[in-house]
Amino acid sequence: MIKKDDIAIRYLFDQGDEEEESRSVYWEYHIREFSIDMDGLIHGNSTLGSAPKARSALRRFMHRLMQTPMRRLGDKYQFSAECEKQGRRIAARQGRLFNLDFLRHSLTLAMILQHIELKGPGDVNLVIGDGFGTMGSLFLEASPERKVILANLTKPLCLDLLYIRKAFPDVTIALASNKKELVDALSDNNIKVIGVQADNSGLLAEAPIGLAVNIVSMQEMDLSFVSQYFDILRQNPAAKTAFYCCNRRFKISNFEEYPWHTDDAIFENGVCEWSQIYYDLKAPFWHHRNRDKKVVWHRLGYLNKEPSSDLSHEQLKKPE
Repeated sequence: MIKKDDIAIRYLFDQGDEEEESRSVYWEYHIREFSIDMDGLIHGNSTLGSAPKARSALRRFMHRLMQTPMRRLGDKYQFSAECEKQGRRIAARQGRLFNLDFLRHSLTLAMILQHIELKGPGDVNLVIGDGFGTMGSLFLEASPERKVILANLTKPLCLDLLYIRKAFPDVTIALASNKKELVDALSDNNIKVIGVQADNSGLLAEAPIGLAVNIVSMQEMDLSFVSQYFDILRQNPAAKTAFYCCNRRFKISNFEEYPWHTDDAIFENGVCEWSQIYYDLKAPFWHHRNRDKKVVWHRLGYLNKEPSSDLSHEQLKKPE
């Protein structure tokens, strides 16, 4: 029987330290460096980003002030202000500070909405490797008519679902572990969020994926698993599948080595400027990452629904 809500989350919590084939060497080490509890708190050294609590009005104000340069990068997108408001509402419901990680996700949503219609019923939105359920929560807020699938390693997936429950306590969550459970969850109108463990990611080929998003987690996967996700996105039953990919150019796997296709129709392609800036309390307060070693590249477009092939950045096809 399909696991739902607290039962699904408890199952993931209990399985969090079990072996997983889809873990890269990077994650095999880091997954054991932290633990989570059922309140969504992290103990130890996590590489999942951060979700600090919003402890004071002064702290919230200071973060908002420091985010000004990054916020201006979204001015060219029609829905950037609306997406930021949605992000702030979600953060408040989760008891989180609207920090730079959350702002980056809000800017990402604004960029996607500039090119892709998500309002009204449609195919499902897939988030591969979400952190704290941030992108999944933004999709639920911006596009409540569409289901969201979250695919992640077991322990981070548990954390994703815990934070989504904080923001959307009335939303039904299901965990799909086989084809029948996924099909049942997709056909059940009461289920809005479906979790899929990374080792079961092959199931995603059964889902009509209209939009998929991966933000700085494919860079930590072995290239073979990255290729499997691309195959799923190209071969799933949706007529069109858009993909937003935002990752370091060079890490465990390299952005240029991902199996892009010469006929992918690309809307955005280049350095992700809001991922190249960060702030702290050390002068000059705003800092730029080393572009040669730590450049983050992002790309949004419709994937060619055929087998993949290698290509360079210059070969990308622009949409009509």
